[in-house]
Amino acid sequence: MNQLADDAKQAMIDRWDRVFQTLSAEPRRQIVVALEEAPPDRALSLPEAANPSYLRRDPEELTVELVHSHLPVLARGDYVRWEREPFTVERGPAFEEVAVVFAALQDYATELPPQLTEGCQRLEERRRGEP
Repeated sequence: MNQLADDAKQAMIDRWDRVFQTLSAEPRRQIVVALEEAPPDRALSLPEAANPSYLRRDPEELTVELVHSHLPVLARGDYVRWEREPFTVERGPAFEEVAVVFAALQDYATELPPQLTEGCQRLEERRRGEP
């Protein structure tokens, strides 16, 4: 096979691996969903964007985790850009790579096993047929 084709395949595999690794932590998933629901050019306040009302974590503890772990992971993939002052996050140039995963999950929420949707407000709403 052609080396260029092999390189393209490996690059695709690496992108998917990065997407799934990035989405492996709840605060990062919450940020992606919050940004998806906001206007494309809007920066969101942190830690609020990573702390929905149905999960409510300690804001100070979450802020430390965001700065030292979650935001660097999201930024490394160019999925988000973030600032410390004011503490905000916005879509990055590759944001669509992670957002599309949630769009697909929401589109197929009725087909997902209940153990993957129960307790997730957005997916439960989709299962009930709410927009």
